[in-house]
Amino acid sequence: MFTSRRCRWWRPGPRSIPLLALLLSLVGPGSAWAQGPPGRDPVARGKYVFAAAGGCGCHTEKDRPVNSGGRKYDGPFGTVYSTNITPDRQTGIGGWTDDEIITAIRLGRRPNGERLIPVHPYPVFNGMAEEDLRALVAFLRSLPAVNRAKEPKKIVVPLFESVFLPAWLAAFAPRETPPPTAPTSGLARGEYLVRAVSHCGECHTPRGVTYATDNSRFLGGNQKGPDGDPVPNITPDKDTGLTWSEEEIAEFLESGTKPDGDGAQGLMDEVIHGTAAGYKDLTKDDRLAIARYLKTIPAVRNKVVKQ
Repeated sequence: MFTSRRCRWWRPGPRSIPLLALLLSLVGPGSAWAQGPPGRDPVARGKYVFAAAGGCGCHTEKDRPVNSGGRKYDGPFGTVYSTNITPDRQTGIGGWTDDEIITAIRLGRRPNGERLIPVHPYPVFNGMAEEDLRALVAFLRSLPAVNRAKEPKKIVVPLFESVFLPAWLAAFAPRETPPPTAPTSGLARGEYLVRAVSHCGECHTPRGVTYATDNSRFLGGNQKGPDGDPVPNITPDKDTGLTWSEEEIAEFLESGTKPDGDGAQGLMDEVIHGTAAGYKDLTKDDRLAIARYLKTIPAVRNKVVKQ
């Protein structure tokens, strides 16, 4: 848990009061530093956004360098492999401009116009604030470059990318709307983190026959998640949903330990511990903001059975 500790080697005296007042004015309750992501250094802020996105774990294969890609994803359309998003100029995104990286994150388009398969959740990442995206880009550029070519995708559905994917996106894909600036506190902060940055709905919302998320049952659980395992209902339904207290939810997002002592498994364990950073690195204020928002969403009665 994040706790404050009193400094034992310094006590304010009469001459230090003006300095103390100045520091409090700079790092007070309304400052970005006090409420969450570091507000001054774009790389530090970007690392915080990266943590809130679960460490972008889809881009890191086990025992491989962070963000070097190669992780395999099978779908009804075929098989794709995650992209190398390190700043390597030959095999990564080092040759892309900031705006080109942001376009890929938000709109799912490469610099050459190629459309990304929405295994990358760009329809919901579209809801990220501009300031957070630019900070995220600064952080991605700060990580070590890794020269690792991407494995070619294997699409088995004819005309999938040219016909079916554009039609599916137009008909079924959700689309979050980015705020002018990132909310810094309260329910708005929790909603922003859950929906746009942490993209919780991508795993925790049921999907229908079209493989689109059924947002009428937002966060209502999924019997078969992205890795094939069940994903729990985290709506406040008293019988089938998440009944933990706000403090218990915040603690779980930091430690991965449930109130009954059991630990997070699978993808949830990955996003908590992250790659270069994960949910565990969020401030307690932000973890509580997420918890409070989860308590306000409509309850969905949907029992997910652990297999």
